[in-house]
Amino acid sequence: MTLNSDNEGLTSDRKGKEQVVNSRRTVRYIRKDIKVHIRKQNWFSAIGGHRFRKEISVELLDISNRGCLIASLEKLAVRSKIIVLLTFETARRFEIEATVVRKAEGVGQYGIKFAAYNNELGDYMLKTQEKLTFK
Repeated sequence: MTLNSDNEGLTSDRKGKEQVVNSRRTVRYIRKDIKVHIRKQNWFSAIGGHRFRKEISVELLDISNRGCLIASLEKLAVRSKIIVLLTFETARRFEIEATVVRKAEGVGQYGIKFAAYNNELGDYMLKTQEKLTFK
């Protein structure tokens, strides 16, 4: 099957039916039990300016051990460096360096890529998962 602009991202299964191709490399989980804040990294916060280390509350849409998708009223620039602060109901907290890699125009959604794979986070998410929901 050849792709054109009308069926971009589609492929044929064994029966010839078209289906969407998932090009994601990791499973993304939908979790409602994780509170998420971000902290912008800039020159002022790097030199110890506590006034510039404001935590911004955001909504977690999905998460993996490589990154997450968030919704925020605060505008974030693509390629900006941030710290993602994940707090589980068990009070376990992860602070992860990350980069904004994608911005969905008009809806305030941002794709976040963690600076490094976080297998400890992935293992903890699996261990604390109560309702299995993933994308």
